[in-house]
Amino acid sequence: MKVVRLVAFASVAALAAAPASAVTYSAIQSTIKYTKESTTKASGFGNYARATSSVKFDPATGTYTVRDTGNISLTSAFGPSNNPVTSGAFTTYSKAAGTETLRLYQSGQPTQGVTLTYTGFGQWRRTAPATLTPGTNVNDTYFVYGTKTAPSEITSGNATYTTAADGTFVNRNGVYAVTGNGTFNANFGARTVGYSSTLAGSREGDGAALAFGTLTGTGTIATAASSFQGAGAFNGSGYRMDVNGYFFGPGATEVGGVFRLYGNGGNGQGALVGKQ
Repeated sequence: MKVVRLVAFASVAALAAAPASAVTYSAIQSTIKYTKESTTKASGFGNYARATSSVKFDPATGTYTVRDTGNISLTSAFGPSNNPVTSGAFTTYSKAAGTETLRLYQSGQPTQGVTLTYTGFGQWRRTAPATLTPGTNVNDTYFVYGTKTAPSEITSGNATYTTAADGTFVNRNGVYAVTGNGTFNANFGARTVGYSSTLAGSREGDGAALAFGTLTGTGTIATAASSFQGAGAFNGSGYRMDVNGYFFGPGATEVGGVFRLYGNGGNGQGALVGKQ
């Protein structure tokens, strides 16, 4: 990528640590709702939504506030009083007797080989007993937030990012945690993107594997919003991945967004983040 003028960017970690007023970050998020009937059975996983959003951090209380995808007035705050447990690159908060959790990436920590400074992401999970079938109703929201790149810094040049995926996929055989790596390419002059990710699932409860194969797609950049969107093609395994997100940090050094993964009767979503 060409040399760019660096402006006054602050990392997610630096903003979070500053003894100042609350900070609101630009974000994008998506939600999938489903019923987990057992380890090997799930239903009702057709609901999927995506929205521009925000994540608020209050340094005075150490709390993060997230919002519902479909209802801007429905929010939830997590902080030191919500039993934080750190493992690897993530801190998980829990409240409401464990029926509501927030798994939040910790800036500067490697996750699947990618270490982020200006981009954060997480998973907000809400559960309740199912009413129509045995099992548990689950609302999984993935969000990506951070310090967006100024539009003036993405008018020309190219960038290639190494990416990591973190999500949930549901089919009639159960619920799978999705991980994987790939590449994301941006041509800022042409306002185009291309991406490739090789993803795999591990079923919640027994770790049974589900291979999605390599998924590819192309899309466009909206320079004024420092954003991108991309549509995938179904691969030989019958899966497709679409993406929507933003460029983060000085010189678009990082990228982050949400993905939708679907095919073979299943549906999923998650966070896709990357760094040059």
